[in-house]
Amino acid sequence: MISGTLKGKIRQEKYLLLLRQYQEEMLDAYLQDTEDFPAMLHDCNIIYEYLPMVLNGSHLGGEKGASKLAAIAVVAAGYGGVMDEELANELLDDMDFDRYSKVKCRKIEGMVPKLMKIVEGEMKSIR
Repeated sequence: MISGTLKGKIRQEKYLLLLRQYQEEMLDAYLQDTEDFPAMLHDCNIIYEYLPMVLNGSHLGGEKGASKLAAIAVVAAGYGGVMDEELANELLDDMDFDRYSKVKCRKIEGMVPKLMKIVEGEMKSIR
């Protein structure tokens, strides 16, 4: 949800689109209670942990959008990594599909302003 605020060339990068699609598939697997969910969650976590390094080493390394996405990845991985199980389950239970079959979570949407402030602080520390 936070990466939806990206602008510029980074927004057009195919790997970002593929990551978003994979995340939606992972959340869909959770909502459908499939056996693929644990492996998909693990893969998403690995991608987010390495994404800042990949972005900094890519042709977009100096762009503001790439720096913002790197900061988002750090915040997402860090925030998710220290989240207690009760909150994680609460957020997961709030997830559902909207009328266009996209995954939606009102509680996470409500957290976006707070998370964006953390992202802004992370961007300052990256510079």
